[in-house]
Amino acid sequence: MTHHPDHEVELFKDEGSYEVYADLPGYDRADIDLRWHDGRLHVTAEHRTDDGETRVFNRHVSVPRRVDADAISATYGDDVLTVRLPVSDDDDDRPGTRIEVGE
Repeated sequence: MTHHPDHEVELFKDEGSYEVYADLPGYDRADIDLRWHDGRLHVTAEHRTDDGETRVFNRHVSVPRRVDADAISATYGDDVLTVRLPVSDDDDDRPGTRIEVGE
């Protein structure tokens, strides 16, 4: 079951990870560009309609702890992007990572 956020973007802390939920109605999975860079999650989505209009969503989410960039996962379904950011105790913090969005 998909969590439908009450706000455009929500951040929750769970056992050992953060979860980010972004409400993106009307976007396709291919419209979403998701990146982890400098301790922030960057969510960008751009959708062009058949009548030439463009809708753009752009948000950044910071978390207070280090994240295991290699273990970040994301899914998109029911118009909601769900991103899991596992907390890491490792000091090896890479500058940036692109994240694939699954179904």
